[in-house]
This record gives sequence, structure tokens and C-alpha cells, in this order.
Amino acid sequence: MRRNRNRNNQKTTWIICGLSCILLIMLIIIFAGIKSQKKEPDVFYFEEETKEEMSESSKETETSQEEETTQTQEVSYPEPEYDFTTEEVTLSIEGLTREYTIAWVSDLHLISDHEAGEEAGDVHAEYLDAISKRYEELSITSDGVHAEELWPEIVKYLNYHEFDGIIFGGDMMDYCSNSNVAMIKEGLDSLRAPYIYIRADHDYGAYYGGVFFTETEARALHQTIDGDEIAYKYWDRDEFVVLGIDSSTKDMPEYYYNMVADVYTRGKPVIMVTHVPYESMVDNSLAQLSMQVRNQIYYWSDASEHYKPNNITSQYLGMIYSEDTVVKQVLAGHLHASWDGMISEQVPQHIFAPAFTGNIGIIHIVPAE
Repeated sequence: MRRNRNRNNQKTTWIICGLSCILLIMLIIIFAGIKSQKKEPDVFYFEEETKEEMSESSKETETSQEEETTQTQEVSYPEPEYDFTTEEVTLSIEGLTREYTIAWVSDLHLISDHEAGEEAGDVHAEYLDAISKRYEELSITSDGVHAEELWPEIVKYLNYHEFDGIIFGGDMMDYCSNSNVAMIKEGLDSLRAPYIYIRADHDYGAYYGGVFFTETEARALHQTIDGDEIAYKYWDRDEFVVLGIDSSTKDMPEYYYNMVADVYTRGKPVIMVTHVPYESMVDNSLAQLSMQVRNQIYYWSDASEHYKPNNITSQYLGMIYSEDTVVKQVLAGHLHASWDGMISEQVPQHIFAPAFTGNIGIIHIVPAE
């Protein structure tokens, strides 16, 4: 009986020990789970082999990123073969946090469909002589490079040099045709920097026997380039505004005046971009140059035969000439000659030489000291 009792006691002891072990294991598991929940997020622990694998993977990722960066850095643009002249303007504006560099190109007067046959494109045969004359006498540099050959070189120059933006100041083509628009568009599409393209009379015109586009048809063709809307002729760089005036060979429409007036009320410094320049109220140097080059007053003025402002245009000009104007600079083309001076006591104006002479403008906008 005593042996049986001892055996029963031993069994009971083993059962109790077993249950205790099971309970202890369960407590360890529960404690481990609680501890794992208290670990800081995004902190992971790996076995040595896993750490080595992750290290190798990290190195491969870093190497891949370095190769991609190197490839990005190695992207280069070809240097132009043509030796351009540059016309530089420096403008100081208070409150700028850095310097901006903007390129200017205008008055290229591109002619691409100047030959008879299918190459003539939209040009009527009876006008080919007139177009050929302009091709050989206007749309060409002094060293014999025609605008259609110069345009790809201009694009190379603009891409080779890093600009914050590019302004095309009108008369980029000599007349509106499918061929001219297509050639200009091809170049613009390959630019690395953002651009503004304000049009002028030659951009929209069907001069010299094109397909006799109406202005509506010409504008529709230009929309295939960049949309050709006011929104694409306006930059708000936070620290200043670049505002382009489209079709400036005509009086300003009321809706355009209202848009300009709204921009002026924002209190930001404004750089006005126009094709047709404005009269100088300070001296007669611009008038003398205009008569010498064009044999007429070739800018907006009451003394001009072609550019005498109506009431709305006069109101617009009044905002520029006013003593409290927000305009810090006017940039223009059209004259086919370079001029730099003051149009009022507050506002400077720079007129750039034409691109068909191999000229490119560079505008440095710098913080005022």
C-alpha cells in the first residue's frame, strides 16, 4: 500500500512540474510578445548573415544611384558651330534671393519655303521673286548664313548655355506658313529651358503670298506650337513678373489692358516684354536712331504714323510712364538696331538687335545691393 501511495505521489509531483513548465513557457511567450510590441517602430534586427546580405544590397543600390547620377550629369548638349554675338543687359531688383539669366531672341525673319516646286509649300509662285529677295537680303547674316540655317544653331546655343528661361520677342518668321511654323516648332520643342513666345505682325501675317491666312487661321496654326494663349506669355517667378505683350504692332485690346492692369496691382516688380518699343520721354536718342535705321518713328508714340496709340493703348502706356509704376524694365525688338536708354525717369528700355544678324540677348536679373 505504501509503495502505491509513493507512486501516486510521484505521479502527482511530475504532473505539477509538467504543468508548471507549461505555465512558465506560456508566460515567457506572452512576455516576449509584449516586449516585441514595445520595440521602437522601423527598427529591425537581423542575423549576421542577413545583415551582410542587406549591406551588399545597399551597396548595389548606392552604386546604381551613383551610376544614374553620373549618367544625368553626362547629358550634354552640342556646342553651336556658329559664332554668335551677345548683347547683355543687367537689371537689379530689390528682394531677389538669387540671380536669374534669361535669353532673348527676336526678329529672325525665318524663310523656309523660298524655292519653286513642292518645296515652296504655301507660297504662291507669283510671289517667289519677292520672297527670294527677302531671303537673300534680309533673312541672312553678314557672313552669309540664312535664317533657316541659323535657327538650329540658335537652338543649340540656347541649350548649350543654361538659362532660367528664354524670351522670343516676335517676328521669328517672316510670314505665317505651314513650313515656317513647323520649323520654328521643331526648334522650340527641343529646348531645355521654359520659354515665352510673343508674336508680332510677321508671325501672324501672310505677307509675300503665303496661303493668305486670315488672322484666325494664322492663330490656329500658331496654337499648334505652344497654345498661343496669354497664359503662355506670362511668368510669375514669385520675386518678379515677366509680362509679354502679344501682337504689339496693333493697339491693345481692352481685355489685354484689363489683364495687364490686374498684374500691376499685385505689387510685384514687372519686366515688360514687347515687340514694338516705347517712346523715350527723357531724350531724343531713340528718335534719331529710328529715323536713321527706319526713316520713320518706329515705336509707340503720338509722333508715329504707324504706332500712334488709341485711348486704351495710351492708358496702358500711362501705367508704364507713371511715377509709381511697378515696371522695372522694358525689353523690345522690331527696330532692327540696338538701343539702351530711359523712357522715363524710372524705367529703362533695351531694344535688341535682330537675330538674323547672329545676335542673341542675355538678361541678367540680379539682387539689388
